[in-house]
Amino acid sequence: MNTKQFELFKEQIKTLTPHQLRALRGEITQTLEESSCVLVTDEEQKLIASLFS
Repeated sequence: MNTKQFELFKEQIKTLTPHQLRALRGEITQTLEESSCVLVTDEEQKLIASLFS
């Protein structure tokens, strides 16, 4: 999505009802939670750090 499309999208959001906004927020939250999964565990991070200390 380019900048112009994103700005248009933000304007369209302003026309949504409160119910629609809450549904959209739920979708966004779910997407963000899925994309923020842990790539390296704490144990792995400590091991990597120990290689450089």
